[in-house]
Amino acid sequence: MIVALFDSDGTLFARQQGRGMMEYSEAHGRRRAARNYFVSLLPAYFLRKASLMKAERYQQLIIRRLGWLVRGLDEAQGAALFEWVANDYLLATKRADTAERLKEHQDRGRRVAIVSGMFTPCLKWIGRHFRVTDLIGTGIEVMNGVYTGRIVPPVITGAVKAEYVRRHFSRLGLDVDWAASFAYGDSFTDREMLGLTGHPVAVYPDARLHALAQERGWEVLGEPK
Repeated sequence: MIVALFDSDGTLFARQQGRGMMEYSEAHGRRRAARNYFVSLLPAYFLRKASLMKAERYQQLIIRRLGWLVRGLDEAQGAALFEWVANDYLLATKRADTAERLKEHQDRGRRVAIVSGMFTPCLKWIGRHFRVTDLIGTGIEVMNGVYTGRIVPPVITGAVKAEYVRRHFSRLGLDVDWAASFAYGDSFTDREMLGLTGHPVAVYPDARLHALAQERGWEVLGEPK
């Protein structure tokens, strides 16, 4: 079986889940939560800019703290947030060229999976839009019908993406031809997932992924960031 793996933020669309969650929070009476989230990341941001923190660690921290923006929301409130972020914020910047590739793989009978650090309640809306049911995302905890703000480990980023892709298809009992398969990502942190397949594609890549793609002869789709 041939699969096609797609990252979400920056790959299928230009925007990021985190910014959308901040905008929604600010517009719905939770400006303090959005501000606290933003301010909490500043020390790590400067460490990252100074190359004193690895990209994977920084990305994990961003996603873990992003859970603060739903802390205390009930399931209905959380559902409204995630639906808006997916349908009104993210998909408004859908990349037509990447979406076309996804549909081409579906038309050819390849199994498509979306693999993302995105919270699973948001990822389900993205999957519904693209008619993809193989979804690998970051879980977020709900207790007694209320979001706690804690994630359900692990954060699906970096090397964990590749690991959980393999686990997903193994659990389904599917025999994947990795050499004939495809993967699409925009960030250097996607490199392990891209390297799983024989046809990696760097989509609107960041500088480090673009350099890696040139070094390894990977296809580049879209202009580098």
